[in-house]
Amino acid sequence: MSAAALARIAQSLGRADAARPSPRHRRIADALIGAIERGRLKPGCRLPPETKLAAMFRVSLGTVQKALVRLAELGLLHRARRRGTFVAGRRAEDVVVFRFRDPATGQVLVPFTRVLGVAEERGEGPWRAHLGAERCVRVERLVWVENDPPAFSRFYIAHEHGRHLLAEPVERLHGVSFHRILGKRFNLPTLAASHRLQCRRLSPAACRHLGLPRASWGTAWDIAGHSGRGPTTYQVLEMPAGHRPVEFETAGGALGRPPAERRTAIQ
Repeated sequence: MSAAALARIAQSLGRADAARPSPRHRRIADALIGAIERGRLKPGCRLPPETKLAAMFRVSLGTVQKALVRLAELGLLHRARRRGTFVAGRRAEDVVVFRFRDPATGQVLVPFTRVLGVAEERGEGPWRAHLGAERCVRVERLVWVENDPPAFSRFYIAHEHGRHLLAEPVERLHGVSFHRILGKRFNLPTLAASHRLQCRRLSPAACRHLGLPRASWGTAWDIAGHSGRGPTTYQVLEMPAGHRPVEFETAGGALGRPPAERRTAIQ
C-alpha cells in the first residue's frame, strides 16, 4: 500500500508542477499529509530512504528533507537514526486537546460535555483571525467531571464546516467530539494545538452559566487547533477559581515524545 501511495503522490506532484508554482517541499509535505490522513500511509509504515524518495519525486535531497522535517514537527512522522522514517503510530482523531486528572490518584478523568446552544457568529474576535473566516459556527457548552463544578466552553468552527450543526437538535450534540467530526467528515483532523492561558475576568456568558457573580475572576484558556494544511478550530475554555487541575497536550508532542515530556497540569 505504501508503494502505491507514494507512486500516486509522485504523479500528483508532476501535475502540480505544471499547475502552480508553489515550493516543492511544501507540495510534498501536503501530499504526504493527505496520504496519512486518508489512511493510505498506515501507522508504522516505513518510508523509503530519502535518496530514493528524492528520485521518485524528481526533486533534490534537500527538498525531501525539508518536507520530512515538517511532518516530523507535526508529529506525523517518527525519524529514528539508522532505522529510518516511520509514520507515527497514533491516529490524528485520537488527539486529546485537554483532560482532567484526579489530583489524589493521578487517574485521568474523562469529561462530560453538555451543549447549551449553537449559533452563527459574525462578530470580531481571535477566532476570526485564526480561522480566516468572516463567519463561523459557535457552540457553547459545559465541560465537567463527575461531582465537580463545570467549566464553560465556546467552540468555533468555520461556517462551511459547522453549518450542519445549526440544524441539529442540541440534545444530539451532548458528548460529541467536534474534532472527530472535522477529521472524519471533512478530512481536517486536528494534528496540533497552540495554547494561551490568562487569569482574567470571565465573560458574562461564562458567569451566567457557571452561576458566578458578574465579572468574576478565573482562568481563560484559548486553544487554537491546526491540521497539516491550516487552522481547524478555536476554543475558549473558562474555568472558575479553584477548578481542579487540567492537563493538556499538543498533537506533535503526543505523537513523538514520552509522556513525561508532553503532559502539563495547571491549577
